Amino acid sequence: MARSRYTKAAAIYARTLLELVREKGEVGTVTGEMQALTQIFATNPALRKAFENPVLSADKKATLVTPLVARASNWTARLLNLLLTKRRVAVLPELAEAYLRLEEESRNVLRAKVISAKTMSADQLAALAKNLAVRRPGKTYLLENKVDEKLIAGFRVEEGDHILDSSFRYKLDMLKQKLTA
Repeated sequence: MARSRYTKAAAIYARTLLELVREKGEVGTVTGEMQALTQIFATNPALRKAFENPVLSADKKATLVTPLVARASNWTARLLNLLLTKRRVAVLPELAEAYLRLEEESRNVLRAKVISAKTMSADQLAALAKNLAVRRPGKTYLLENKVDEKLIAGFRVEEGDHILDSSFRYKLDMLKQKLTA
């Protein structure tokens, strides 16, 4: 998630929502709705821009949110109404992402990006996730595959600030460094 001016507020709202729905036993319902919201914002960037647009009136933003409220569970509807009342609807895209990360964290699920020279199959990603989990017992990995043909062969795993690079490009660069040193 790219860092923006809404990140801190989104994290606070997300943490509070997760704590509330955990107490009420409705984590699954709200998690599904947050996944749907992130999908909506991913497929419709204009909606995200509309929420962040300071020129767009609160009434027009409310018109955009109303269909979401109508289909949402009690907790998500209350959150959406609160964001409208506080004029903080711009935090909604980041709030949904932050909620999902916190919920995954509570289940010991980690996300990582796998950059490979060629697209990896589902079986390859599953095997890699299993091997990564061995290094961090109790954790489960969700891997997203991106392709970078410059790697030549192999892959690089990016998990937060940690990078595990076993690409051929990296090995060539290390060999070049040793030879020129």
